[in-house]
This record gives sequence, structure tokens and C-alpha cells, in this order.
Amino acid sequence: MKRQKKSKDKLTQAGAFLLDDNSPFAVKEAYKALRTNVTFSLPGSESKCIGFTSSERAEGKSTNAVNLGISFAQIGKRVILLDCDMRLPTVASKTGLQQNPGLSDLLVGEAAAKDVIRHYIDNMDVIPAGQIPPDPTGLLASDLMVKLLAKLKELYDYVLIDLPPVNTVTDASILSRYIDGFLLVVRHEAANYRDVTEMFRLLELSEAKILGFIYNDAPVESKKYYSHYYAYGK
Repeated sequence: MKRQKKSKDKLTQAGAFLLDDNSPFAVKEAYKALRTNVTFSLPGSESKCIGFTSSERAEGKSTNAVNLGISFAQIGKRVILLDCDMRLPTVASKTGLQQNPGLSDLLVGEAAAKDVIRHYIDNMDVIPAGQIPPDPTGLLASDLMVKLLAKLKELYDYVLIDLPPVNTVTDASILSRYIDGFLLVVRHEAANYRDVTEMFRLLELSEAKILGFIYNDAPVESKKYYSHYYAYGK
């Protein structure tokens, strides 16, 4: 009995706060609105590459990246999510997928694409971060990373990239030229004005296209819902 309970708790933890049929109505609608805003912010029929980042850690960028992927997959769009936060990856644990091998192993030639692409739900795949490398920035700046993104855009409608916080490392800025637009996650009572301003400044220096931001964990009057999400175009 104890072993079964432990397994159930692990599953609950892995899928915490992720969209499913039992998610609160307000949360489902918020992600539908986010999906619509992104669609209109990036017009055209070609594949889109969208980056998720924040000013600091623990603001909810990875959860929002997974949930937007789920939302697009629910309407039949082909989606792949890459965990490019190779210093402190969380996508594998959130989705309950195997961490290794992953992106880092692919970029150093220790694994093939078929070995690192994990099927998550209908219409959505994930490439986890893989083993933590000594130089994540160098791997993301490599020619192999550029070729990988180009190939994935041929195979999927949306390529979502979970990136490290902008104010911590330069990884998001390095990939900005290959990303069609960034969604910036700002968590209520976690981010401050100075950090958010610095995030915008660093991304604008790299000429990144900012689609808008997601205001995460904003308080709502009703206690029925645990959180609320907003997306604003810039």
C-alpha cells in the first residue's frame, strides 16, 4: 500500500499545474486566450519558434511553456518543446518523462534525434535537457543547435523553447535570432520592476522580438481557482 501511494504522489507532483480535463475553467480559458494572442502575434502558415524566459528563476516559465504546448496540441497543432535550460532543467520532471538522453547528448553527438524526442501527448513531443553539460551556452550557440531548430521547424507547427532566465545567463539572447518571438513570464510578488526592466533591456539589445508577457499567479477574488494567467501584447 505504501509503495502504491508513493507512486501516485510522484505522478501528481510530475503533473502539477499542467492542463488537463480537470483544470479549472478559468485556467483553461486563460490559456486559450494566450494561444489566440500568440497566433495573431505571429501570422502566417509557416512553423513558429517561440521562446519562454523570465528575469529570475521560479517564475513559472517552464510550466507555462508546457501548458501552451498542450493548448496548441489540443487543437491539432504539431508541437515540440525543447528544454534548453540545461543548468536547472525541469521539463522532464513536470511531464513525467525520462531526462536522459536529451538535448545536451544530441548536441555533443552522443545520441540521435530519435533517441531524445519523447512523445508526451497527442500532437506534442518533448526533448528534455539531458545530462547537465559543463558549457550549456556553447552548446546552444553551436551549428548543430541551429540545424536542429531548422529541422524541427520542418516537422512541427510550433517549436517551443524553455530558456534560462535572461538576467542570469546569456542563453536566451544567443538564440534570439532563431526565435520568432519571446513570451516573458513575470510572477506576482516574485519579480520586481528593476529585474523586469533589465530583462527587457537585455532582450532588446539582442534585437529579440517580444510578443508580450505572462503575468503568473496573479490573485483572483474567487478562492475556487489557484492561479490566473494573463498575456499582454507589446
